[in-house]
Amino acid sequence: MFASKLRMHRERLGLTQAEAALVVDMSTEWVSKCERGVNVPPAISQEGALERLRSAKKRGTRKG
Repeated sequence: MFASKLRMHRERLGLTQAEAALVVDMSTEWVSKCERGVNVPPAISQEGALERLRSAKKRGTRKG
């Protein structure tokens, strides 16, 4: 469930795994493992990561 949500939000924003890792303040390896279901972080980490992606702007859009 978390894996598909993480990937969906990342792809919606047009981000690579490396770019998404910067947004959620984790490593690229963490994002990759989570998307593959190898790593299942605690619920609090899942919600924090998803909230950061939900709040992020699409790649290529300008701030302010």
